[in-house]
Amino acid sequence: MPRRILASLVSLLLVGSAYADPTTPSYAVISLVGDKIDIVTYRPQVGSQLDSNAHVPLTLSADEFDTVALRTVNRVLKADAPGAPVALLAASTADAFEDQGRMFSGSHVTLPAEIDAAIHREGATTLVLITKHRSEARLQVADGYIGSGKIEGLGFYLNINKRMKVRETGVRSVGFLAPFVYVDVWLIDVATGTVTRSAAITSGHTVGTSNNPEGVNPWDALSTQEKVATLKSMLAEELAAVVPALVSGNQAPTSAASSLNQ
Repeated sequence: MPRRILASLVSLLLVGSAYADPTTPSYAVISLVGDKIDIVTYRPQVGSQLDSNAHVPLTLSADEFDTVALRTVNRVLKADAPGAPVALLAASTADAFEDQGRMFSGSHVTLPAEIDAAIHREGATTLVLITKHRSEARLQVADGYIGSGKIEGLGFYLNINKRMKVRETGVRSVGFLAPFVYVDVWLIDVATGTVTRSAAITSGHTVGTSNNPEGVNPWDALSTQEKVATLKSMLAEELAAVVPALVSGNQAPTSAASSLNQ
């Protein structure tokens, strides 16, 4: 199913660019993280530098995760840059979601033609771009982090062998499910096509099988509805924490899940 352009058509648009004050920054926002969910299963492997995880992508036909990202950034900009025009965009082709590193050469960004055209059509001076981040799995537990191999974007990390213990109750279980949000947020000067600030979000936490009263399969530790709701909540929470620091130029909030580059 082709993805659709949302610019100027969604009710989330704050102010039309035709009414923009030339001295006021105007924003375009695009999220390129919601095309699929990655189901990552840990596979023990000895003596290899290769990723030991199995990856099964679950392709999504709806824009619900990118819409969550757009709504969140829209709220932040409305609060932190009142009166600034904001255009919310979505990619219409699948290519924009693949091999996103090709858009970046040092601090310079070359956007897909349709996205670049939409941004200039809206007259935006600043682009807030949300892309997938790839790095080592660091999934939070009570006393630190666990995980192996690399993960990217939105998804769930599954380990069926790890012995777990709930610190508060002492309940033991085997295996865990970990929802994760690994995304980059870029603030880009549209006129020059350069990155002015960026933040990497690497948020993930474990859910043990003790949460599943009907069995011991870690995948069932959360229902389908809970899985979707959890990822949406994590994505919104992390963006709400990071974007204000990007826009203001202040240091990012202290968090193990995010880092800010200037």
